[in-house]
Amino acid sequence: MSHIGARILAVLQENKPYELRDIQGRPITWDEARKLILTNYQVPEEIKRESRRRKTADNSTKPRRKRREMVTHRAHEAATAPQPVVATASPRNQFN
Repeated sequence: MSHIGARILAVLQENKPYELRDIQGRPITWDEARKLILTNYQVPEEIKRESRRRKTADNSTKPRRKRREMVTHRAHEAATAPQPVVATASPRNQFN
């Protein structure tokens, strides 16, 4: 179970309202939580801008390949190499 799932389950089992807490574990209000998130956990605008600039029109970071440019998957070289035939001696003669 994910961390948030475990927290939700605990809140439901204890029948208590969910409490927002700061990094040290002290209860805080919704406004304080919003301020904490905005000051400490927000991606800077310059990084967002750079990320948006690199994306292509279809919202992916990798350029799309045309069908004729797609790479076919090959078997590993060792899998296609000829394998040596190894003759092993039988522990006892089968024909006696």
